[in-house]
Parts: sequence; structure tokens; C-alpha cells
Amino acid sequence: MLLGVVLSYSILASTSSAWKSHKARVGAFEGARAAFESLTTRLSQATLNTYWDYDDPADPQRYFRQSELHFVSGHATSLLPSVGNATLDAVFFVAPLGFTDNATFDPLNKMLTACGFYVRFSDDPNRPDFLSGRIPSRYRFRLFQFLQPGEQLEIYNSPTGTAWFEDNVASWSFSMAENVLGLVIRAKYPTGSGDRMDYNYNSRNGSRTASTPMFNQLPPVVAVTMVVMDEDSARRLESGSAPPDVLPAANLFTNPADYEDDLATWENKLAGKNVAYRVFSAEIPIRGAKWSSDP
Repeated sequence: MLLGVVLSYSILASTSSAWKSHKARVGAFEGARAAFESLTTRLSQATLNTYWDYDDPADPQRYFRQSELHFVSGHATSLLPSVGNATLDAVFFVAPLGFTDNATFDPLNKMLTACGFYVRFSDDPNRPDFLSGRIPSRYRFRLFQFLQPGEQLEIYNSPTGTAWFEDNVASWSFSMAENVLGLVIRAKYPTGSGDRMDYNYNSRNGSRTASTPMFNQLPPVVAVTMVVMDEDSARRLESGSAPPDVLPAANLFTNPADYEDDLATWENKLAGKNVAYRVFSAEIPIRGAKWSSDP
């Protein structure tokens, strides 16, 4: 009788422990899922507000597609050279999100807002300053969102290049989700020989007189993959300010044609380290894209 009670208690305790662990893991991934859904929703709203203007106002020969706005995706270390421990890809754009830091502008719910997403390994950015030195540092891979209020939009002061977000990313970024290892971003757009997928996309590649196909155009579709590990794995691999070896090799995710094989290689690496992980993927249609072969 006593043995049966002990066995029953042991089974119940084991089941309860497994359920709690499963629930915590599901909760962690649900937070990442919510962040991914926010990312995809906002990315789908990207705009360039393009218009047609003379190629050379002093000596007009033809019209060219023009825009003061910008859409760019590519390797995070290239787009954000001043941000330490950035991983894989990042994306920055402008969208009518109506984000404001001034209650006066709350009714302007379609006001243009600078937005972007990237991942970096860092200490907890939400820890209050007065706790510094009183509690241990907590380094994690984190998904960050760059969101600059419409009334402080800098892009019109930056007609070329990427200074509009590079110079402001530290002031207007916040953590969306923890244990996000990285984003893999591929822009999909038509060419004369069929659709092309590209890890690097820049709507400012070109000029008023020498246009390229992507010049002042949005990609019609952006494929985004986000890889997340659970908190138990993060704690087990934690080593202070040193990032754990859970990222793909540098030669992976450089050729879009090898995407599936590269992802499988990365997953095998995570599995080999007994990391519990999830992969979130979506192909996101950009509503404002009106792709044209005309410059």
C-alpha cells in the first residue's frame, strides 16, 4: 500500500514538473511569436510614397521614380556598425504607424514613423540604473525594435545613406523579445528572368540619372525567418558577456539559393548542443509595393 502511494506521488510529481517545464517553454515561445507577428504586421505597412520627377531639373530629358523615404535590409553588422554584437540580418523602413511621443499628435494615427528590427546580444536594457551593480548582469540575445516618433522623423534630413536610423537607433530602440538568436531576411522581387531573392535590398541604390531596378521601389514580398531558443537553454549556455556559440557559421545565409540547406545546418548545430528552439517563418506581402520595370 505504502509503495503504491509513493509510486503515485512520484508519478504525479514527475508529471507536474514536466507540465510546468512545458508550460514555461510554451510561454517563452508565445512571447516570441507575438513579437514576430508585430514585426510582420509593421513590415507589411512599409511605404516609399514614390512620385515622378525630372531626371535633371536644369536639363530635363525624362521622368524618374523618386522618393525621400527608404527601405533597406541586409547584414546587421553592415547596417549598424556602431551596435555591438548584432547578429544576422536587420531591416529598416518608414510606415504610417502613427507612433508619437507627444499626446498632441495622437489623432494623427497614420503619421509616418521610422521603424526597424534587429537582434543583438546584450545586457538587460530594461534594468533600472539604480540596480546596476546590485543584481547580476543578464546577457541574452534580444529582438529590438527601432521606432522613432513621427514628429521627430529624421529621414528628410538624410536624403542619402543610412544616417537616418544609424544615428538614432540607440535613442529609439527597445527590446521586444528575449532569446531571439537572429533574423534572416530575404527580399523577393521580379526581374526579366523571373523572381529573385536577395539578402541585401536598398531602395536608394541608384540615382536620378542612373536608375537600378530596385531604385525607389519596395520589394513586393519579404521573407523573414526568426530563430528563438528557450530560457532554460539560455541559462545553461550563459557565460557572462560572451555570446554562446549558437549562431550559424559566417559562410551561411550568404547565397539565397542555399537558404534551406543553411537553415538545416543551423538547426543541426542547435540540436547538437541540446538547445530547445523554434523557427518562425513568413513571406510578407508589402502592401505599398507597386513594382514596375520602368525606372
